Amino acid sequence: MIAFAEAFPLALVRPEAALTGGLLAILASDLSPGANARRLGPVLGIVSCAVAMWLACAAPVGNVGTMLAIDGVTTLARLLILPLTAFLLLGGMGERRHGNDTGAWSASVVAVGLGALIAAAAANFVALWLGLELVALAGYTLVAFRGGDRRSAEAGMKFVLFGGAVSAVMLFGISHVYGATGHLDFVGIGAAFASGAPVLAGFALLLAGAGIAYKLTLAPFHFFAPDVYQGSPAIAVATVSTLPKIAAAAALVRILMTAVPPSLLAPVTLGGAIAVLAAVSMLLASFTALVQRDAKRIVAFSGIGHGAAVVLAIGCLPSREAAAAAGFYLLTYVGSNAGALLCLSVLERARGSTSLADLAGSWRSQPWVSSLLCLFLLSLAGVPPLAGFLGKWGVLQQALAAGMAPGGSSAMVVAVLLFLLATAVSAWSYLLVVRAVVFAEPAAANERTQRREPVALATRVVLGVSTVATFGFGLWLDGLVALARML
Repeated sequence: MIAFAEAFPLALVRPEAALTGGLLAILASDLSPGANARRLGPVLGIVSCAVAMWLACAAPVGNVGTMLAIDGVTTLARLLILPLTAFLLLGGMGERRHGNDTGAWSASVVAVGLGALIAAAAANFVALWLGLELVALAGYTLVAFRGGDRRSAEAGMKFVLFGGAVSAVMLFGISHVYGATGHLDFVGIGAAFASGAPVLAGFALLLAGAGIAYKLTLAPFHFFAPDVYQGSPAIAVATVSTLPKIAAAAALVRILMTAVPPSLLAPVTLGGAIAVLAAVSMLLASFTALVQRDAKRIVAFSGIGHGAAVVLAIGCLPSREAAAAAGFYLLTYVGSNAGALLCLSVLERARGSTSLADLAGSWRSQPWVSSLLCLFLLSLAGVPPLAGFLGKWGVLQQALAAGMAPGGSSAMVVAVLLFLLATAVSAWSYLLVVRAVVFAEPAAANERTQRREPVALATRVVLGVSTVATFGFGLWLDGLVALARML
């Protein structure tokens, strides 16, 4: 037993162990013959997240062999993933209160959170792939959870096909990285590159990163997002559009810091290449969102742009502030994004869909939900003093510092200008939703067929917390500095 503890330091992975225990407890309760016990799934999940959060705050730093690295990046990712998972479970309690499958739903959400924790702590491609696959498999379930709905079934099928293809590409790249370097751990791969590994191994490493680009919905791995988001339950979209991004961003930071030495690719060159990729994704997302006529499709394209903004910040590595800017951007993004999608879930249940035509005049019948939706969208657009503004400001600050420094990349400066352009264009797409909800006249048929149903208490709590976070993080002026100290 002592030898096992020395070989596998359990103290480092107690948060993951707590969440695993919660997942098993949910599955066990779902097998219970009692109806009340089967409804305990969300509560068990929230309790396990709270326990894991408490353990994460006191967790030591160190390595679990060459598989996992518990460091500042992992700690920050945990502090984002665990409370977000709990709030998504609480939102599901409200939005799925009439369903008799809360156990399966809760288990899927917790599994996404657990996979995100593993991927965020991964220091080895095997651990990274296993974490991302757990996220993917549980995400497939959530996306296609609306039984009997053809749109949900189509969304689930597209998600599975795209996810399977990306997973195959990632495994293909991982196998070639191992063949060229003899290592699967990031530190070993970096050492092999530093000692003169074949240049083609760098292309293999690029293929191995396909899974990360897919989770961040970067171009050209973004094609699934609009159709999947439109056909899925909005609360499911809130899960698969936030938790995987946090995990992928943490994994990308660790790969760039350990597996890509300066001798292989200078930080300025690497940052410029990443900036180009981010700029392409942002422009594609912002201009394509303008022609959408469904609120969830607009959120999907905006998610592509937000993922690109996180990558732009990561491109400013190796400075600690760059990683902090990416983390702070995610902190400001996930609360507003989850809040907006929860509002859309309430409106979708009342009006039958989230098309702009069906959302027309929602403010008249559900004023406070519509008002909160507009608030969250304005935060995503970067309007001060809301959280999204500070998130974007932090990315701009780091990108300009990296581009304007002596010997800096001109591509980074151009990416900053394109980021500003994309932000302005995407703000117009958000205003399309605001115009439909607040100013457009509702069709008489829509008013007659609208379902009148009170908003659940759990949903109100989550929306309230999201509102406080949207204002609070927007006023946390030294948030970037605080996160940098954590890293």
